Amino acid sequence: MDDLYSRVVIEISSEEVMKGLLFHKGKQESEIELIKGKIHKYEQKRRAEEAWYQSLSPFKRFFTGRAPSHHQAVEHLVNVKDRYKQIEKIKQRVAFLNEVIGLLEAEPEKREMNLPSDIIKEIMAWQKAEGTPR
Repeated sequence: MDDLYSRVVIEISSEEVMKGLLFHKGKQESEIELIKGKIHKYEQKRRAEEAWYQSLSPFKRFFTGRAPSHHQAVEHLVNVKDRYKQIEKIKQRVAFLNEVIGLLEAEPEKREMNLPSDIIKEIMAWQKAEGTPR
């Protein structure tokens, strides 16, 4: 059932729901790893740029253009802090999925379940990709 409108959206067995939820959870966890990889790549790039700048002689540093500190702060905000916020949101979704999976494991014969529409859409997309009939 759709959590927002309390209407039946999809009718499938609890095993299929479990598979769909586990697939969605895996997808969310891989997205976290992808974002962490982007953060790591950005930090490596910053360290390499800083090491290169420090290796220059004082005379060359004087003539080398360097981004102002407030530009670097904004770049850090966009590339690190905002991405950590994304990771926290995804972790909250994964925690919710773990709760739903635990609920299904505790009551496998449950007939109705309220789920957010985004999770229902993911399960439906997973079914379409797998070729499972609805």
